[in-house]
Amino acid sequence: MKEICAGGAVFYKNKLLAIRRKNGVWLMPKGHQDPGETLEEAALREVLEETGLRAHLREPLGKTCYEYTDEAGQLHQKEVWWYLMEALPDQTVILEEGMFTGYQLIGPTEISLLNYENDQVTARNAFIRRDVQCRS
Repeated sequence: MKEICAGGAVFYKNKLLAIRRKNGVWLMPKGHQDPGETLEEAALREVLEETGLRAHLREPLGKTCYEYTDEAGQLHQKEVWWYLMEALPDQTVILEEGMFTGYQLIGPTEISLLNYENDQVTARNAFIRRDVQCRS
């Protein structure tokens, strides 16, 4: 089964937002694309649902692909399209209740907090792209 998802590398107060799932895994906000929704719309919606933050989409960061097996033993192929985002000012993080237990704002030397290698690669790319934009 193939799943199409979208997510955001969200900069908030000049750091990258990492969120902790209730199982202890640190990641960046992402989720499934709803029918009729563009990838950009899905990414912005998922960031809002999972973190309570409205964000401005800066640019696409590419996609990551991986496979996992669910509890029923079914193999899933997941494709996640990532976007560089800036949280709009004067907001507070409000995590999706029952799904997430904490958040941390990380700098480029703290990327290893993210549990998944795909997320770490995307986060490094986000810091590079944001740095390029800031110097332009």
